[in-house]
Amino acid sequence: MDAIAALKPTKPVLFAGLDEGADIPADYVAALREAGVPYFPAPYRAFRALAALRTETPVRAEAVPIPVTLAHRGTLPEYLAKQALAPAGIPFPRGVFAATVDAAVEAAASLGGAVAMKAQASALSHKSNAGGVALNLRGEPAVRAAWHAMHDAVAAHAPGIVLDGVLIEAIGERGVELIVGARSDPEWGAVILVGFGGVQAEILKDVRLIVPGLSRAAIVDEIMKLKSAPLLAGWRGSLPLDVGAVADLVLALEGVLAGTPAIREIDLNPVVVYPEGCVALDALILAD
Repeated sequence: MDAIAALKPTKPVLFAGLDEGADIPADYVAALREAGVPYFPAPYRAFRALAALRTETPVRAEAVPIPVTLAHRGTLPEYLAKQALAPAGIPFPRGVFAATVDAAVEAAASLGGAVAMKAQASALSHKSNAGGVALNLRGEPAVRAAWHAMHDAVAAHAPGIVLDGVLIEAIGERGVELIVGARSDPEWGAVILVGFGGVQAEILKDVRLIVPGLSRAAIVDEIMKLKSAPLLAGWRGSLPLDVGAVADLVLALEGVLAGTPAIREIDLNPVVVYPEGCVALDALILAD
């Protein structure tokens, strides 16, 4: 400390010990830090920190908080999660919640074309496993048949579950499927997960964790570090996909977490990415 004071340095100074196992008094380390001198127990640790500073990703201003309205606490099923997140700019398919079979028929007719029907209940997190998803439904007879078959299938799978109703959604084009999740941890703060998803998310395990504060460009760079990122860049003559739209989704989720402290977790899987834009096909919110 005396040497540092005598030098009166005009450039940043750090302290790196030569014996990592040496017993350095805690008050000595505290004095260094109070003087603005970072302490490292060994040179290689100092070099690692300097390298990290050199390659540090540019940061942006803190996210603008986006408060959303939650229908209730606990697990919000898909239709309520989408109602909460849509005003925050999260892109979802056109859809209508239906509590009765007649409402489901009317919803399908209003959307036009082929539709998907998905069972809705807070306790039903994996709808497809319970027979709670029907695709490519066209016309009233198909919608009515799917409604009754779906209720029977869910009742057989989990007799204690009572459905709120179903979500009727327009079916879009196929694309590359990602998973995008957000979690607010009391100790670690917010973190966003982006990876290749759909039903294969748990098998692929190809994900990146993104901390708040990154710029849109930096988030794009993180996404392009995924092992399967060539699929996003234009694979074998296909068009490059809109990774920027996924970055915008990440920024929106960051804002939602900042503006709605009650939210503990958000799960969007799959998020289908297109050459222009992306769409989250499913959503789930856990709130305290």
